[in-house]
Amino acid sequence: EPGDIATFLHETKGLSKRKLGDYLGERGERHAELLSAYVRRFDFAGLSFVGAIRAFLSPFRLPGEAQKIDRIMCEFASHFVSQAPGVFSSADTAYVLGFSVIMLNTDAHSVQIKAKNRMSKADFVRNNRGIDSGADLPAELLSAVYDDIQTDEIRTGMSHDDMGEAELLEFFRQGSTFRKFNHARLAADRHHSCRLWVVADEL
Repeated sequence: EPGDIATFLHETKGLSKRKLGDYLGERGERHAELLSAYVRRFDFAGLSFVGAIRAFLSPFRLPGEAQKIDRIMCEFASHFVSQAPGVFSSADTAYVLGFSVIMLNTDAHSVQIKAKNRMSKADFVRNNRGIDSGADLPAELLSAVYDDIQTDEIRTGMSHDDMGEAELLEFFRQGSTFRKFNHARLAADRHHSCRLWVVADEL
């Protein structure tokens, strides 16, 4: 059963982080149920948004495929808002900000990005305008997120010989324009239908 497999994957030490991330991001109804069950084994209560992302990404490595990252972050967003009511207006906000945080983390700490080209705090705040169901998130929240990431890198498992940091950077280059999008894509009866801002994807 998906729940039993999810428990095994969540509690077993020594599993390949790369293979676990790839497996969790696979498509299909059974994998969607497994991913949902796996994510719900995390306890985000009392954690900040960045703290929740750190805890979530610590046991596995993000896949290099955009669609797999999308599925994983969809489930993270849904679970975070269920455990932190009132922080965001919807799971869509957590989903978009989650991608923004991962992009900022890559931008701030990747050796492939020159210091002069790195994202400023003003850029980060501007990129995230209107993502909370059309409203702006509090400036102090975004400022705190930016400072947290700049000070302490989120270890997402990116490495040149394993995950392929170049692939993730290319994914961000394709989708890093935060275009306007329709909200409420995270319907409870639909799995992984929330690609909101990846410009290169066809919905």
